[in-house]
Amino acid sequence: MLLWIRGCLNPKEMRDKIINSNSEWQKKVIDYLESCHTGDFQTMSKEDVAKKVAENSKLEGYCDPTQTIPEAPPQECKKTHDKSEKNCKACLQSTTWWEKFKDVVDALILKSNVHSCERDNKWNQCKARFPRAIVKESSIDETGAIHLKKHESWINTFTPIVTYLYQCNTDVTSLSSGTAIKGVVLYISDYITKSTLKTHTIFDSIKSVFHK
Repeated sequence: MLLWIRGCLNPKEMRDKIINSNSEWQKKVIDYLESCHTGDFQTMSKEDVAKKVAENSKLEGYCDPTQTIPEAPPQECKKTHDKSEKNCKACLQSTTWWEKFKDVVDALILKSNVHSCERDNKWNQCKARFPRAIVKESSIDETGAIHLKKHESWINTFTPIVTYLYQCNTDVTSLSSGTAIKGVVLYISDYITKSTLKTHTIFDSIKSVFHK
């Protein structure tokens, strides 16, 4: 899925504005990008998430989030009161739902997005370029390049809402350079022009799914 934002600056205009703008505008750009996608778990580290998922999977009635339908959020509270109101049923339901949302997203990321590296090539290098670099804090360098914070080296960037809705592995990134845009266009062109699978291969795949 490729989204173009109407009225947005092209990569060169964005770079020029980032370099020539004050720190407040740069901060707003970083805040916006961080709100769109992340490369970290929602609640805790990978090790802690793995431990929590392992414990939850032993509980009676546990459902693997990769094999379930996402739960819709409760209706939004229509009352005009302070956000710290603890007796509002709608607010409590919303808070509970968002807490569960983060746990579900973390479980999905652990099960679907953690890269399992295969280096079966003559260079002995990961084809997907893992592990990724760790970035402690988001920053903008002197060339105008944006480096978003990332504390997990073995997962790609994703949008929590998209992961929750699709319940599977997703990869979300901002096309902030001409090189990135060309790379995506090449990937899409290559993908849609691939030859289709043979009929017997398709039916064999369907059969294997029903046998699981």
